[in-house]
Amino acid sequence: MTSHHRRFAPVAAFVALALSLLSGCSPLPVAREAGTPMPRPSADPTPTSQAGSPRGGLSFAEGATLDPRADISWGDGFVADDGWRAQASQRPGRWSYVNAAGTCTASYRGGALGDAGGMDDREATDALIEYQSGDDFLAPEMLTDGEFAAYEGDGSGIAHRQFSYTVNEFGYFMAARAFVEADYSVWVIVTCEGEPVGPVAQEVLSKNVIAIDAPKE
Repeated sequence: MTSHHRRFAPVAAFVALALSLLSGCSPLPVAREAGTPMPRPSADPTPTSQAGSPRGGLSFAEGATLDPRADISWGDGFVADDGWRAQASQRPGRWSYVNAAGTCTASYRGGALGDAGGMDDREATDALIEYQSGDDFLAPEMLTDGEFAAYEGDGSGIAHRQFSYTVNEFGYFMAARAFVEADYSVWVIVTCEGEPVGPVAQEVLSKNVIAIDAPKE
């Protein structure tokens, strides 16, 4: 691909930060069948949306029409937020923040998707969540639709898939989107210990946005 995917600051208050691509391009796994009984997930923090355009929102169906050269960017909404502090990362394409109370961590990734094996955006997103969640993944039926906020959108967002659960005082939330045509993916994982993960996930999703820009001719 010739386009440059990066993490960006959507408004003047954000400082521009570069994001390099991950080099891994291994095939995505197919979501496994449901297994043992699981805890009930916490409340879905985002609504479903199927409306929008590449400059604003993008549904899963619209992903099939995305230009392979499109530039997809994370907007870092916590870089100037006093309620969150950055954590050092040695992994290209990944970064994380911990909240001021030290109870929750938000970890982000943006980079190459790899071979999607003929899956569409929705199917590849589900497989991505299962793969990246590892032992935290409970069952496919826990996945629900949601959306990332879109940079300079019309109120619609970037469709994603998400799931969450709470066991004792540990809460886990993950939201992700695979863009098969652009060979790119984004995800965020929020974990909390001793604090409800749902409201924190809401804050994370509301302050960190995704932009999809058409390639310049």
